[in-house]
Amino acid sequence: MDSLKTITILFRAQKSLENLIKHDIKKYGLNPSEFGVLEALYHKGALSIKEITEKVLMPNSSMSYVVDTLMKKSYISKKASKSDKRLFIVALKPQGKRLMDEIYPKHVAQLRKVLNGLSLEEETALQQYLKVIGKLGEAL
Repeated sequence: MDSLKTITILFRAQKSLENLIKHDIKKYGLNPSEFGVLEALYHKGALSIKEITEKVLMPNSSMSYVVDTLMKKSYISKKASKSDKRLFIVALKPQGKRLMDEIYPKHVAQLRKVLNGLSLEEETALQQYLKVIGKLGEAL
């Protein structure tokens, strides 16, 4: 078996999904980094910048720009932590919550169109296979 073929197929699938996500998110005036931050706050509630960085897998240097951009759009707020003034806590503002209430279900529906090509068993198996690949890659 040609192991590089598997990697190539995986990268092509990833690129296809990435392009779909970028195109879908762009309709809402956001880029993937901005959407990732909003999505993390939408599902997890207020988070420190460090926690957001870990959730959305974005470098800290880029995070500052994204947070500033979302603050200018009035989607989020940033405040110093009461317990540790070195930490900043970021939260959705009402306008950001309204935006995510509107666009998140539409975004999920768009992505489900791809995943609906798989049976439930195939999707579950794919999740397990990708977890194994991820863990093995991290271990090297």
